[in-house]
Amino acid sequence: MRRGAGGFWSIVGCAGAAIALPIAEAMAAGAEGGSPGGGSEHADPFSLILVELALVILAAAIGRWLAGALRKPGVLGELALGVLIGNVGYGLGIPFFQALMHLGEVGDIISMVFRTGCSFSEAAAKVLSADALGEGGLGLRLLGILTGPGGREITLMLVAIWLFSNLGVILLLFVVGLETDVDDMLRVGPVATVVAIAGVAVPSVLGFLCGLWFLPDEPMEVHLFVGAILCATSVGITARVLKDLQKIDTAEARVILGAAVIDDVLGLIVLAVVAGIVKTGRLDALAAIKITLLALAFLVGVVWVGSRAVARAVPPLSRAFGSQAKLLLPLCVACVVSWMANLVGLATIVGAFAAGLILHEGLFPEAPTGQVTKTMEELIQPLEAIFAPIFFVLVGMQVNLAVFLDPGTVALACAFTVAAVAGKLTCGLVCGRSVDRLTIGFGMIPRGEVGLIFASVGKGIGVVNAEVFSAMVVMVMVTTFVTPVLMKWSLGRLDQRTRAA
Repeated sequence: MRRGAGGFWSIVGCAGAAIALPIAEAMAAGAEGGSPGGGSEHADPFSLILVELALVILAAAIGRWLAGALRKPGVLGELALGVLIGNVGYGLGIPFFQALMHLGEVGDIISMVFRTGCSFSEAAAKVLSADALGEGGLGLRLLGILTGPGGREITLMLVAIWLFSNLGVILLLFVVGLETDVDDMLRVGPVATVVAIAGVAVPSVLGFLCGLWFLPDEPMEVHLFVGAILCATSVGITARVLKDLQKIDTAEARVILGAAVIDDVLGLIVLAVVAGIVKTGRLDALAAIKITLLALAFLVGVVWVGSRAVARAVPPLSRAFGSQAKLLLPLCVACVVSWMANLVGLATIVGAFAAGLILHEGLFPEAPTGQVTKTMEELIQPLEAIFAPIFFVLVGMQVNLAVFLDPGTVALACAFTVAAVAGKLTCGLVCGRSVDRLTIGFGMIPRGEVGLIFASVGKGIGVVNAEVFSAMVVMVMVTTFVTPVLMKWSLGRLDQRTRAA
């Protein structure tokens, strides 16, 4: 009893540190002089990143522990602790957390500065609207943070956590791809295609109707974009839940992952078509055809051509690299294929998943008799276990609970959420009897970072206003948070049915 109580208070103390220390560090970074630890001119700026990384990993670990204690999937705890830390820091008015809460806009400004070499002010004028840069506007506040005291350190910390989180989600989808058999994926290909088509078409129609009903005064372009945002699916959330519950090798998991990849392609086509209509006032069929052909060529090329190229290249390279080959070569393949996916307009995580599909243990020479070697998954999973949780903590830290204070936004968000959930549940109705329909529907629900990206595109071209964007953020929050709970319940129900049989 005494040991248990001591363990509990140790966790409580770590939880307090996970909340208080990053806030204190962010306050120090934003203090006069911008240099934590007393403002030493010789302080190593990388030390900030080291502390930031350590504390985010600690927060993720505590979140997983709390979720496990409540018998919930670990990703839910990571998201929840991220929400807590982000909103406490934002509520205290700490510049770092204010910028982090609006990482989409800040990222656009920083990206413009890196690409063109212009100043922050010039970059903000190019990527933000005139209203945002007006007196009291969001853009003006963000610009003040980036160019004010400690702006250099805050920018460095924002870029670092963004890099770590992106690396984490790429590693997650790569490991999921390694654990997925490509032949099994191809066997469920027709079902996954039907599920993906339904998962894009129905939410798009429901979103369009929601826009017509709840936003009658808005132009047709707004209703089209609402439908486009609702068709998105985030494979990262569901993949993490399936891994946590050790269900990645089930038929339901294969259908969901296959459908999510196809959904990503279809979603990009829908987004391109709608964005083209908004910008030009007409349907740009050529752009839609181009995206479709590039996406299909990439996926077919990776699975058929890429697998043969890897089969020829890996064996001689693995003999040259020796014992490190199973770690270094797969990571190189994952990075290159993810980069190629971005070139054709697909998400990098789709490339990471595809890279995992074409790699297998048979590519590497067998170990000498009596020598025990680790598999690719065993070597890469420690990296994934470190970096993937950072992505989910960061998603939680960008959830602004203040949006729930506006009744109009909440009402609109409820409508979008109902349409988003109902639209994806229809996926289960068309998947046949070979898999559990409810599990398939639940697995397609989360919008996650993909929904936020789609909404940001709409906001960037001026078709999505602040009210609609806030409502979409709430929809993304709800669908992201409910999916782990629903998936665990549904998969547990299947286990009980199997044991009873």
